[in-house]
Amino acid sequence: MKMAIASTRAGLTLKDELIAFLTGLGHKVDDLGMKVGGEFVPYYESAARVAAAVSRGEYPRAIVVCGTGAGSAIVANKFKNVYAVHASSEYEGRRATMINNANILALGEWVTPPQHAKEIVKGWLDATFGEGFEPDWQGFLAKACEEVKTIEARNMA
Repeated sequence: MKMAIASTRAGLTLKDELIAFLTGLGHKVDDLGMKVGGEFVPYYESAARVAAAVSRGEYPRAIVVCGTGAGSAIVANKFKNVYAVHASSEYEGRRATMINNANILALGEWVTPPQHAKEIVKGWLDATFGEGFEPDWQGFLAKACEEVKTIEARNMA
Protein backbone atom coordinates (compact mmCIF):
# COMPACT_ATOMS: atom_id res chain seq x y z
CA MET A 1 0.00 0.00 0.00
CA LYS A 2 1.11 3.55 -0.66
CA MET A 3 1.11 5.49 2.61
CA ALA A 4 2.11 8.90 3.90
CA ILE A 5 3.86 9.61 7.18
CA ALA A 6 5.02 12.80 8.85
CA SER A 7 6.40 14.06 12.12
CA THR A 8 7.71 17.07 13.89
CA ARG A 9 11.04 17.11 15.76
CA ALA A 10 9.48 15.23 18.67
CA GLY A 11 8.65 12.30 16.40
CA LEU A 12 11.68 12.02 14.12
CA THR A 13 13.21 8.90 15.63
CA LEU A 14 9.95 6.96 15.82
CA LYS A 15 8.93 8.10 12.32
CA ASP A 16 12.19 6.85 10.81
CA GLU A 17 11.82 3.49 12.59
CA LEU A 18 8.26 3.18 11.31
CA ILE A 19 9.32 4.00 7.75
CA ALA A 20 11.87 1.16 7.87
CA PHE A 21 9.28 -1.16 9.43
CA LEU A 22 6.57 -0.35 6.87
CA THR A 23 8.99 -0.58 3.95
CA GLY A 24 10.05 -3.98 5.26
CA LEU A 25 6.39 -5.04 5.15
CA GLY A 26 6.25 -4.04 1.47
CA HIS A 27 4.54 -0.65 1.78
CA LYS A 28 5.63 2.43 -0.16
CA VAL A 29 5.97 5.26 2.34
CA ASP A 30 6.19 8.96 1.48
CA ASP A 31 7.63 11.17 4.22
CA LEU A 32 5.78 14.50 4.19
CA GLY A 33 7.18 15.82 7.47
CA MET A 34 10.33 17.13 9.05
CA LYS A 35 13.59 15.37 8.16
CA VAL A 36 16.65 14.78 10.36
CA GLY A 37 18.88 17.84 9.96
CA GLY A 38 16.13 19.66 8.08
CA GLU A 39 14.23 22.82 8.81
CA PHE A 40 11.86 22.66 11.80
CA VAL A 41 8.29 21.70 10.90
CA PRO A 42 5.72 22.12 13.70
CA TYR A 43 3.24 19.33 14.40
CA TYR A 44 0.32 21.34 13.03
CA GLU A 45 2.04 21.67 9.65
CA SER A 46 3.23 18.07 9.35
CA ALA A 47 -0.14 16.66 10.40
CA ALA A 48 -1.93 19.07 8.04
CA ARG A 49 0.23 17.97 5.08
CA VAL A 50 -0.66 14.34 5.67
CA ALA A 51 -4.34 14.99 6.36
CA ALA A 52 -4.70 17.17 3.27
CA ALA A 53 -3.18 14.42 1.11
CA VAL A 54 -5.51 11.79 2.60
CA SER A 55 -8.48 14.16 2.22
CA ARG A 56 -7.65 14.59 -1.49
CA GLY A 57 -7.51 10.80 -1.91
CA GLU A 58 -3.76 10.63 -2.60
CA TYR A 59 -3.26 8.06 0.18
CA PRO A 60 -5.73 5.58 1.64
CA ARG A 61 -3.97 5.59 5.01
CA ALA A 62 -1.31 7.59 6.82
CA ILE A 63 0.54 8.01 10.09
CA VAL A 64 1.38 11.18 12.00
CA VAL A 65 3.89 11.30 14.84
CA CYS A 66 4.51 14.04 17.38
CA GLY A 67 5.41 14.08 21.07
CA THR A 68 2.16 12.63 22.40
CA GLY A 69 0.14 12.05 19.23
CA ALA A 70 -2.71 14.18 20.55
CA GLY A 71 -1.93 17.41 18.71
CA SER A 72 -1.41 15.66 15.40
CA ALA A 73 -4.72 13.81 15.76
CA ILE A 74 -6.55 17.05 16.52
CA VAL A 75 -5.10 18.77 13.45
CA ALA A 76 -5.69 15.80 11.14
CA ASN A 77 -9.35 15.62 12.09
CA LYS A 78 -9.90 19.17 10.80
CA PHE A 79 -9.92 17.81 7.22
CA LYS A 80 -12.86 16.26 5.35
CA ASN A 81 -12.73 12.52 4.84
CA VAL A 82 -10.07 12.16 7.51
CA TYR A 83 -10.73 9.93 10.49
CA ALA A 84 -7.64 10.14 12.67
CA VAL A 85 -7.25 8.27 15.91
CA HIS A 86 -4.56 8.23 18.55
CA ALA A 87 -3.86 4.70 19.71
CA SER A 88 -1.69 3.60 22.60
CA SER A 89 -2.14 -0.16 22.23
CA GLU A 90 -2.37 -2.77 19.50
CA TYR A 91 -5.96 -3.40 20.62
CA GLU A 92 -6.90 0.25 20.12
CA GLY A 93 -5.18 0.32 16.73
CA ARG A 94 -7.06 -2.78 15.52
CA ARG A 95 -10.38 -1.53 16.89
CA ALA A 96 -9.89 1.90 15.28
CA THR A 97 -9.94 0.12 11.92
CA MET A 98 -12.54 -2.55 12.75
CA ILE A 99 -15.07 -0.16 14.29
CA ASN A 100 -14.29 3.35 13.06
CA ASN A 101 -12.49 2.74 9.76
CA ALA A 102 -9.78 5.21 10.87
CA ASN A 103 -7.55 6.23 7.98
CA ILE A 104 -4.90 8.13 9.94
CA LEU A 105 -3.07 6.79 12.97
CA ALA A 106 -1.49 9.26 15.39
CA LEU A 107 1.36 8.15 17.64
CA GLY A 108 3.47 9.85 20.28
CA GLU A 109 7.22 9.30 20.40
CA TRP A 110 7.46 10.48 24.01
CA VAL A 111 4.92 7.91 25.19
CA THR A 112 5.26 4.97 22.77
CA PRO A 113 8.38 2.80 22.57
CA PRO A 114 9.30 1.82 18.98
CA GLN A 115 8.48 -1.89 19.29
CA HIS A 116 5.13 -1.04 20.83
CA ALA A 117 4.44 1.47 18.03
CA LYS A 118 5.19 -1.20 15.42
CA GLU A 119 2.65 -3.53 17.07
CA ILE A 120 0.04 -0.75 17.06
CA VAL A 121 0.70 0.03 13.39
CA LYS A 122 0.56 -3.64 12.41
CA GLY A 123 -2.75 -4.13 14.21
CA TRP A 124 -4.20 -0.99 12.61
CA LEU A 125 -3.07 -2.06 9.13
CA ASP A 126 -3.96 -5.75 9.39
CA ALA A 127 -7.53 -5.23 10.59
CA THR A 128 -10.47 -4.66 8.26
CA PHE A 129 -13.59 -2.62 8.84
CA GLY A 130 -16.35 -4.72 10.40
CA GLU A 131 -14.06 -7.71 10.89
CA GLY A 132 -15.20 -10.19 13.51
CA PHE A 133 -18.65 -8.70 14.01
CA GLU A 134 -21.97 -10.33 13.22
CA PRO A 135 -23.85 -9.00 10.17
CA ASP A 136 -26.29 -6.88 12.18
CA TRP A 137 -23.41 -5.23 14.05
CA GLN A 138 -21.52 -4.70 10.76
CA GLY A 139 -24.62 -2.93 9.46
CA PHE A 140 -24.68 -0.73 12.54
CA LEU A 141 -20.99 0.15 12.09
CA ALA A 142 -21.52 1.02 8.41
CA LYS A 143 -24.50 3.22 9.36
CA ALA A 144 -22.45 4.87 12.11
CA CYS A 145 -19.69 5.76 9.62
CA GLU A 146 -22.29 7.23 7.26
CA GLU A 147 -23.74 9.28 10.12
CA VAL A 148 -20.25 10.60 10.90
CA LYS A 149 -19.91 11.63 7.24
CA THR A 150 -23.28 13.42 7.50
CA ILE A 151 -22.12 15.28 10.61
CA GLU A 152 -18.89 16.12 8.83
CA ALA A 153 -20.71 17.49 5.77
CA ARG A 154 -22.96 19.62 7.95
CA ASN A 155 -20.10 21.08 9.99
CA MET A 156 -17.27 21.27 7.46
CA ALA A 157 -19.02 23.02 4.61
